[in-house]
Amino acid sequence: MNVPKLRFKEFTDEWEKQKIDFFVKESKTKTGNLDKYPLWSLTIENGVTQKTERYERSYLVKKTDNYKVVDPNYYVYNPMNAHLGAIARNKSHKTISVSGYYDIFKINNNNYYFFDNYFVSPVMFKHYKLISTGSLLEKQRVHFSQFKDLKVYLPSNDEQKKISDFLSLLDKKIELQTKKIEDLKLYKKGLNKTIFKNCNNKYQISDIITEYNERTTINNQYEVLSSTANGIYLQSKYFNKQAASEDNTGYKIVPKNFITYRSMSDTGEFHFNIQNLIDYGIVSPAYPVFNIDENLVNKDYFVYYINENNEFKNRILSRKEGGTRYALSISKFKSIYAFLPSREEQNKLAKLLKNYNNKLEIEILKLYKLEQLKKGLMQKMFA
Repeated sequence: MNVPKLRFKEFTDEWEKQKIDFFVKESKTKTGNLDKYPLWSLTIENGVTQKTERYERSYLVKKTDNYKVVDPNYYVYNPMNAHLGAIARNKSHKTISVSGYYDIFKINNNNYYFFDNYFVSPVMFKHYKLISTGSLLEKQRVHFSQFKDLKVYLPSNDEQKKISDFLSLLDKKIELQTKKIEDLKLYKKGLNKTIFKNCNNKYQISDIITEYNERTTINNQYEVLSSTANGIYLQSKYFNKQAASEDNTGYKIVPKNFITYRSMSDTGEFHFNIQNLIDYGIVSPAYPVFNIDENLVNKDYFVYYINENNEFKNRILSRKEGGTRYALSISKFKSIYAFLPSREEQNKLAKLLKNYNNKLEIEILKLYKLEQLKKGLMQKMFA
């Protein structure tokens, strides 16, 4: 039977095979008035969102005949990235405009949450990948004419509505949890006024840290780590595979509670992480590794300070090297000065930070579990 693995028990009939063109209608309405219909964009991560970049707006204003109007609940489709999920609904409750390169369409019923998820479900990705054209992954496309020509299995309108209502409730839970995390991160900005208050004691970084240069002598001596802007992870779990070189002999060893950072950056931002996962891990030889003198500074406070203090980050930027990509060598880092509060004050603030970070991690874990729940359901709810 052409039915999904998981469905509501009151529905037993088969899903009907239909061409997408049968239940969608394309819109080609154009506009040149960005003041009336503000310019929005489409991304895989965020769906349809408003553009805020001034330079992009001023550039696009010259091409007023290229914009298309998107009414509320109409879908925006990017043929360049459809196989990756660049298709989303205008949920803003207002008419907007988007680049003329996008395709715009509406569906013939109001079961929006069903199609929001169906169009980016695993079963649809299989369709997209089978018909996508282009030799490079980032250049592959599914033209809108190909998209409309796809034949897919759909349930009755009543079952669509049931699924739509269920997914709507789940999405609202995810939205509320995301908002809670955003509020906690916003609180951090206010917290920084306290964290970086009374930073009057001047230290050169070279007086605080001790570089560590021990390296592996055999392949796969320890697990490979990834140091990212969101923390430090086991690379095998972060990428769901081993992304490092096949032979990692000569990689730098990072003992537990030592600090490492990625010394190359595309943006000029450098993030420092305490390795608190395993007794010993390894990172690429390009990653500096160091420990600190905890008689002088509290490690948790120090790492937070160098990651979050804008004045300190500006000092880093003044020493970075490179053109299109930036580099921060350990020697350059050691030449920077830090202004810290007393050791006693650092200890108090470190406890405050620990409580805050624990709360944030709990909420992030809740969001992750909700997202994984939805992902698992989508694997089973669409035929």
